[in-house]
Amino acid sequence: MNKQLLEITNNMKGSLLGIGINDENILDVIEKNDDIHTCYLINNISLTGKKFNMTKRGKNKKINIKKLKKHFKKKSLDNVICNYEIIKQFQRSFVPNSIYINKGDLYIYGNEEDLETLKLKYQRYTADIEITKVSDGTIMKINNQNTKNKFFKDKIYRLKDFGSDALELMTDILIN
Repeated sequence: MNKQLLEITNNMKGSLLGIGINDENILDVIEKNDDIHTCYLINNISLTGKKFNMTKRGKNKKINIKKLKKHFKKKSLDNVICNYEIIKQFQRSFVPNSIYINKGDLYIYGNEEDLETLKLKYQRYTADIEITKVSDGTIMKINNQNTKNKFFKDKIYRLKDFGSDALELMTDILIN
């Protein structure tokens, strides 16, 4: 999977938001790529589990992953790379926020089973989703060039996701 991610980051242009990128080789490729003019990295979770460290304009700031819209303008980022393990607990808010801030491609890497459920959530907004299976994982590419967020649409999907999560929790409790 690292070879695929190295190729992807080597071909990127514009601005980049990286969430959960901990591999030194990928960070070196991002640093050496002259076509990436701005790079924001959210690497590790703080002690509370809901805030991330991020360097923006030379200062360390704590950013709540649920409030990415607050820190980035609409369609301001060209590329986003995410580790699924980092964003899985924030799926309900991350999916609409990632579409709101991204105008290019969104790459999410992780396990195949986990990405299938995330694929269904992104198919509400766009049909341009490619899944590449690699020997040690899966990379999902989502094209956000023609996607749009609508306020009521996002609220309805958030309620639907909350209901399905609550139903799943109740079935887990009843079964165990």
